Amino acid sequence: MKRLAVIGLTCLLAACVSSLADLRQGKADKVGDFPVAAVYLSSCVYQAMTGMVSPSDFRLKAHADNLGLYITVTRVADANTTRERAALDLRFLAHDQTTSVELRERGRDGWGRARQAWPLIERCSQQLTARPAPNPTAP
Repeated sequence: MKRLAVIGLTCLLAACVSSLADLRQGKADKVGDFPVAAVYLSSCVYQAMTGMVSPSDFRLKAHADNLGLYITVTRVADANTTRERAALDLRFLAHDQTTSVELRERGRDGWGRARQAWPLIERCSQQLTARPAPNPTAP
């Protein structure tokens, strides 16, 4: 019985990883360049998305690897299981003075989340590049 449980868990984990890997290997649905450091832009977007995404239906995962920073939104398939399906993947690639953002979506959940996520990316970029007004000089 233990052996069957281990085999089942291994297959489940492999399916989740391959789902995410397939999503990342595909062509990006939307790409943009922003004049902000990747670490700051991804952090701002992640914080904005945590207020947007329902924790009972979706899980946000943020991590870095040697290729860039990622934010992945996964939909829990069933409340009684831990099976997840990747719905949206954001990849933040750092360049000299800019960050390229690649958005990949999957299914209806991904399409809806992508329509909400891209304006957040643009808003965060604007907020982070806004400069404070200069101090007025005394007459």
